[in-house]
Amino acid sequence: MDADYDIRELVKVIRDYWLLDAESYQRTYCTSHGQPLALGFYVVSWPDNVRERRFNEEAAFHGPFTLREHAQKFLEDMNKYKYVLIMLSKKWGKPANTFQIEKKVA
Repeated sequence: MDADYDIRELVKVIRDYWLLDAESYQRTYCTSHGQPLALGFYVVSWPDNVRERRFNEEAAFHGPFTLREHAQKFLEDMNKYKYVLIMLSKKWGKPANTFQIEKKVA
């Protein structure tokens, strides 16, 4: 799998709390919301100040994508538009890779 080791990585979630990283190593992961991710491909990004890439609460998981090609395209778009996202995040006052999740009430 392809990787930009400093900023983001394409991974595949293979089961609850387990993924294959860009080098095809099985790794455990955890999320900030404490729930497992759906199966599929994800682009993982870390804040610029994080030196050690760990799949933990600091990681932002973008996905899931059913096809690797779709995740790869998203990764390319993230690289292409990184400057725009950074400028927008400064305007909005929050990191570019964080999104508010709304819970629907039945």
